[in-house]
Amino acid sequence: MKKLNRDELLSELNDIHIKGTEFFNDASDALQGKTFSRSPRRPYARDEFWEKLPESLQSIADSLIPRVIENAPLIAESARMTPYLTQTDQIDLGHAIKGMRSALRLCRYKYWDPDILHDEGTFLGVQPAGQSDDEGISPDKALQIFEDCYRRISGIVELVNPLTVERAELNIEKRGQLSSGFQPDTAFIMMWMDPKKSELEDVYNTVKRCFKKFRITPERADDIEHDGLITEEIIEKIKSSEFLYADLTGARPSVYYEVGFAHAISKRVILYRKVGEKIHFDLAGYNCPEYTNLSDLEKKLIKRLSYMTGRETKEQAPEK
Repeated sequence: MKKLNRDELLSELNDIHIKGTEFFNDASDALQGKTFSRSPRRPYARDEFWEKLPESLQSIADSLIPRVIENAPLIAESARMTPYLTQTDQIDLGHAIKGMRSALRLCRYKYWDPDILHDEGTFLGVQPAGQSDDEGISPDKALQIFEDCYRRISGIVELVNPLTVERAELNIEKRGQLSSGFQPDTAFIMMWMDPKKSELEDVYNTVKRCFKKFRITPERADDIEHDGLITEEIIEKIKSSEFLYADLTGARPSVYYEVGFAHAISKRVILYRKVGEKIHFDLAGYNCPEYTNLSDLEKKLIKRLSYMTGRETKEQAPEK
């Protein structure tokens, strides 16, 4: 990450905005006269507009997206450290960054909060939160979204004290330097945690048992003894653990964040989900098998760990 003070960060955002606006205008011109397929009941496919752009314009968008993402950690950390910016502001910031990224690929980023399903007062269940960018949009519509996201992001940066940006930069740098190093035969487990849901503890115990059969020490966030912020401890565990396991059941934002951080530092994550659980678009391209029950999860995870470690459990070892 390139070091920037607040004014330089605002200048960088402004330059992305200027070049992005030029891209959308040129893309609109390039698509004049092109034909597009669309079902009356369905939106455009994700790459409907993108695939019809000349490669030269695709390259411009592809060069802007990394600049948006590269500055996201500094903006997010600065917002987190600003007392009068709430968690709602931080969540909106994340959506704006993702919205800007998707707009540059001529698709619409959408997200939705959990929804309680009921029928005439009868509780039917909960529709979990989610997000996607599987709808293609024209350059004109994408520009409108891009403009809105730019205003939201730059508006937050303008509210941040310049000294806060400097401290945020130091925090990010410090985290990178304080990694406790690689710890072999350790596993960090990322999953939904709720003491009111005993079934989640059953899943955790099943996963722990699988790792222990391969002489791997498993750990979860609530097992960690810590003096500082739990988020910093989690980051260190993700960096140092040999194995990372994530259960995407429940679509918890914290779990998705942790998996995203692991992927950002090029670490492989073992992903699983309960049958019927949908995956957010961020991880849609990754292998994430379903399990029907705890026995099914144990069977699949043991087989996977055996392949990854080259080891066998006592149950797998052939009789002599």
